[in-house]
Amino acid sequence: MSVMVVEGIDDGAWVAHLAAALPHFDVRHVTAEVAPDSVTHVAMWRLPTQRLTTYTNLEAILMLGAGYDHLELGSLPDVPVVRLIDPAMADDIALYVLSWVIHFQRDFDRYAAMQATATWRGELIPIFAREFTVGVLGAGAIGSTVLSTCAGHGFATVGWSRSAHDRPLEDFFRDCDVVVDLVPLSDATRGIIGAPELTALGDGVLINVGRGATVNTAALIEALDGELRAAVLDVFDSEPLTADSLLWRHPKVVVTPHVAGRSDPVTAAPVIAASVAELGAGRTPAGTINR
Repeated sequence: MSVMVVEGIDDGAWVAHLAAALPHFDVRHVTAEVAPDSVTHVAMWRLPTQRLTTYTNLEAILMLGAGYDHLELGSLPDVPVVRLIDPAMADDIALYVLSWVIHFQRDFDRYAAMQATATWRGELIPIFAREFTVGVLGAGAIGSTVLSTCAGHGFATVGWSRSAHDRPLEDFFRDCDVVVDLVPLSDATRGIIGAPELTALGDGVLINVGRGATVNTAALIEALDGELRAAVLDVFDSEPLTADSLLWRHPKVVVTPHVAGRSDPVTAAPVIAASVAELGAGRTPAGTINR
């Protein structure tokens, strides 16, 4: 019987659900006693590279999350690495984004400011959803779900991806009321959102649920001190966000602690099992990282 070693957020739940989804595997927690040469698959969130090298019969690494920028791919064993593409997690992120899109489209931030000063402005009427454009930067699997969710609630939507972009990024920002950052972090995307893009966004809103380092934080704070309406940030250059960060105290910033989307073993385990089956059949599963 093949052995899968699991290292996850809630290890007991991950082991139980993966064992149910993979009945032909002996699924073990990483701390369990197991012969290294019996391990054929690893399902991991973060696992020391040196431990992976002891698994001499390793066939595949299955990620328990969508992001992989924390991995040193060059130091991993030469086996397929498959990141998690769980539609349920994409839905979770889409609902997070949609809640904030509605918040700003309906001017709830402005009404809160009016309440603080006991100001009644009946003429401040929100525009219709169809007049409010949501742009998604990084229109992959999760980005596509965000786009379809917002479009399904009547919002105008537009996507942009590095692999298929056909116009300058500044023009994309200029056409949006809200930009949702879902770009994966790489050398090419580090700081991709800087002063020119934020200036083009004008009095719009930035929502970052991708990776913190894709945004130039100094440029963001400068834009927030100026025209930019708000920033909703779920991810940061370094996490947890340090107590001395200006982002905590900026009146135009909403900070959430990397909770926009969660890996749920209930929905993720069948997805991982399907990837294992694809690999076993000699096919390339969705989410396989190009190394």
